[in-house]
Amino acid sequence: MFLTRGATRNPVFVLMASIAVVVLSQIALARLPTDLFPKITIPVITVNTNYQGASPEAVERTVTYPIEQAVTRVAGVQQILSVTRQGNSDIDVWFNWGTDLNNTEVEIIQGVQRVMRTLPTGVSQPFISKFDISNIPVVQVVVGGGGLDARQLYDLAHNTIEPQLERLPGVSQAFVNGGLVRQFNVGVDPNKLVAAGLTLPDVQSAIVKYNALIPSGSLRNNRIDYQLNVPSLLQSVPAIRDVVITTHGGVPVHIRDVAQVEDAAADQTQIVHVDGRPGVLMFVARQPDANTIQTVDEIRAALPRLTGVPPGVSLSLGFDQSRYIRAAIQTLGREAIVGAVLTFGVVLVFLRSLWSLVIVGLGIPLSVSSALLLLYFTGQTLNVFTLGGLTLAMGRLVDDAIVVRENITRHLTVPGRGVLEAVVTATQEVGLPVLASTASTIAVFFPVVFLSGIAQRLFVPMALTIIFALGASYVVSMTIDPVLSTKLLRAGVPNVEGVGIVARVNRWSERLMDGLDLGYQRALGWTLGHRAVVLAGIGVVFALSLAAARGIGTEFFPATDESQFQINLEAPQGTAVQVTSVIAEQVAAIVRQIASPRDLVTVYTNAGIPSAGGGFGGNAGTNAANVQVRLVPPTQRRESTDDLANGVRRALAGKFPGIQLFVRTGGLQNRVVNFGSAAPIDIQLLGFDQQVGAQFAREVAGIVSATPGTADVQITPRGQYPAFTVALDSEKAAQLGLATTTVANAIDMAMAGNVGTASQFIDPVTGNEYNIVVRLMNQYRSHPEDLANVPLAVLADPGPGSAPPAAPLVAVRVRDVARIALGSQPLQISRKNEQRVIDVTANVVDRPLGAVSQEIVDRLNRLPFPPGFTYHMAGQTEQQQSAFGSLGFALALALMLVYMIMASQFQSLVDPFVIMFTVPLGIIGVIWMLLLTHTTLSIISFMGVITMVGVVVSNGILLVDYSNKQQAAGLAARDAVLTAGRIRLRPILMTALATIIAMIPMAVGIGEGAETNMPLARAVIGGLSVSTGLTLLLIPTLYVFFEERFPRRSHRAS
Repeated sequence: MFLTRGATRNPVFVLMASIAVVVLSQIALARLPTDLFPKITIPVITVNTNYQGASPEAVERTVTYPIEQAVTRVAGVQQILSVTRQGNSDIDVWFNWGTDLNNTEVEIIQGVQRVMRTLPTGVSQPFISKFDISNIPVVQVVVGGGGLDARQLYDLAHNTIEPQLERLPGVSQAFVNGGLVRQFNVGVDPNKLVAAGLTLPDVQSAIVKYNALIPSGSLRNNRIDYQLNVPSLLQSVPAIRDVVITTHGGVPVHIRDVAQVEDAAADQTQIVHVDGRPGVLMFVARQPDANTIQTVDEIRAALPRLTGVPPGVSLSLGFDQSRYIRAAIQTLGREAIVGAVLTFGVVLVFLRSLWSLVIVGLGIPLSVSSALLLLYFTGQTLNVFTLGGLTLAMGRLVDDAIVVRENITRHLTVPGRGVLEAVVTATQEVGLPVLASTASTIAVFFPVVFLSGIAQRLFVPMALTIIFALGASYVVSMTIDPVLSTKLLRAGVPNVEGVGIVARVNRWSERLMDGLDLGYQRALGWTLGHRAVVLAGIGVVFALSLAAARGIGTEFFPATDESQFQINLEAPQGTAVQVTSVIAEQVAAIVRQIASPRDLVTVYTNAGIPSAGGGFGGNAGTNAANVQVRLVPPTQRRESTDDLANGVRRALAGKFPGIQLFVRTGGLQNRVVNFGSAAPIDIQLLGFDQQVGAQFAREVAGIVSATPGTADVQITPRGQYPAFTVALDSEKAAQLGLATTTVANAIDMAMAGNVGTASQFIDPVTGNEYNIVVRLMNQYRSHPEDLANVPLAVLADPGPGSAPPAAPLVAVRVRDVARIALGSQPLQISRKNEQRVIDVTANVVDRPLGAVSQEIVDRLNRLPFPPGFTYHMAGQTEQQQSAFGSLGFALALALMLVYMIMASQFQSLVDPFVIMFTVPLGIIGVIWMLLLTHTTLSIISFMGVITMVGVVVSNGILLVDYSNKQQAAGLAARDAVLTAGRIRLRPILMTALATIIAMIPMAVGIGEGAETNMPLARAVIGGLSVSTGLTLLLIPTLYVFFEERFPRRSHRAS
């Protein structure tokens, strides 16, 4: 081939090119970003809108529904999910994979703006944003100690530490959870307020007037310009107390006359404990294109250098996402190195030559270097899939070189032939079959680009890695190997080298190969004489294997041990955060009893929602909490994370009646593969009537609970939230000049305070800003009857002779214009594609996901549904069905491409048909390997099946190609296959063993993160192991079978 002749004529150029590739790849490796997964852009755009004070039903009808209607018209919408809560609408618009979200976001903004004019007054401007996986925190910073109370800790974290962290390279934002938010509370006495003829808005207005930065101009004369300042900021509690609200008869009414002013805190809605002690947690997220490991390193290095942190305050990392990423990358790197060493051992045993080992072994670093360089130029990252691709290809990288090396070694022993001639002739002889073999292996990865969803995002980088590496290995085998062979080997030299133990090993290896040759020739001869028996036997084995395949469980993605789990708990609606926090701490105490102290890194509880908004906690209200458990790495503990979580689950059973508990294992991976669902099993019940739906959901939850393999069954939304309904008498209100909005705003300010429109107190020492909130005193806003007594207005008594301000003042209260009734309302209303939906979710334990899902579906199909209700299986079940369909299509397309490549190579339609019988032989091995190792069929092991197709046909190509050449030389079909078997036995065994042994470390899966690629390696090993042995017997048998029935084929070959 031209590559070989060009290389042997220009050895210096080949040397320089090789050095250049190695050097450039090291530069690229240093700059390649490292992460757990490839770059994944989830095609979701979120529209978040606030409508303060409105009930969930009102927000759904007046906000959620119109916006859903608007975004539905945007091209590429796959589904619309929304959650409507008190005063808030949150809509997630999911698009088809591959949609340009930048253009789509513009269309969403335009559609929302068109409906804004139809929305009620008081609806905020919607906040529209793209979902980004980088928003998931990469690290948690624990702030504590120093003798600081909860308010001081929050203040330090929010105003001092948070800004400094957000300025670090790679950090996008930081959220503070826990602590108390400093706030200046103006607690108004309603009786004194009414007596003074004032309302709450009057108090607020007075504070705003006395607490404003207003430009005062300048004074100029002929020589100097003076700036004029009128100090107008309230800079202390006494200053706020002294604010004049109004005057009566020339007598000022101060705030201190009607209210108490305190430098205190906002109402506590979140409580965090770290290892049983109150604390503050900071969740830090990275920028979209930032490297997780580098970002975490920046944060860790910056913590000791942060300014403004008082002595004694400790800053530590409670959770570090990069630790698992580092461990997973190190595991794969170690597997690749061990695989390479084992491959070298196989080459040495078979070729029995140190020089041959050097020549073949150089193919691995050169091929890997080329792949890394191409990964850099194509914008990929180093992750478990690209590194898994390199590890998977490790054994295959030397296959081409082994075939070339073995053929060169054989040609060098031919008398009278020079080294250069022997090398070039040997390389050219196998050039086309090696090319066809490599092309067939590479071809199976091209259909990956036609996958959809998450499978494509995960496997395209892996496929590219393997394609780059195998392509480079072919070029190396056609160039580097021949060049080195002409320099390092001599013609006519026996293959056995070495002295002492090396010589003994070589002699043992030679005897072993001679024995294998002899045994194979006998077995092949018997097989050719009993073709019907052999074909029938293999057919029976294949049929039995397909029957046994029903015992293989299925799941979407293999579970991994990320050394963390969490318990989500939900108390009855309306439970105060203080009560919820106590329950969470009781759960945490049980965790500490179940898990060994040596296994625990930290346990923290997070109850409620952040007081200042934002944050990252995952709780829906003050009645919800989560208990996060961080464990030491798997290699340092005896029990897996799943075992510990199951132990905690059993210990919690029945301990907290009325509390809904949900145990979730895993971290980043689960959040990605669940696609927004709360659990692997997610049954969505679609229908309008919430009461009927709630009753039906309980029935479905009972079915799920009764299904073996399910745990933590949960209904969302759950129950009703206690609520008072204030029904306004419109006639009475109109007579008094009160509108509905006036009443609602007055109640909101009295009970919650003017948080949304609060004036700001600027600390004169630090410059930090804090809310000045006006509301009723705590004792006047704590009981149901306080709601009826909220003053709405103060009017003069209209009796005869009365004239303000001397006339008596009459307070108009809520009870005067409205009827108050205690009832309930849904905490939230979930919708899918403009239909209300209730989710019944569950975890899967001790059974494969596919089996559990199918059993639930069978039971649901027998269940009578209420009128107007349907169901949909979401979560990992839905993703598994979609991914398996895509992978099945990819497998079929891969088979077609492999056949077409071989047909082009052999110029025959029969030869590739014969070789394709290696695929069902490989399927036999895959089935039994998965069964014997209790490995499920997931998208990872499915990808292993596709990979196996490209690997197993290589053996058949070598056999058929050499048989054709022997027939062309005049041998009969039987003699041709016997000769081909004898000549090609060693390279076939070498390449198969090199590939199998190189993947054994990955298949065993020792180390963190190894679970991800372990099923893939097992599938390939199983398929290649069985296929190699049966191929050596079946392919020659079929070859002779077809030759006898189509004799003209021999003439075409000649």
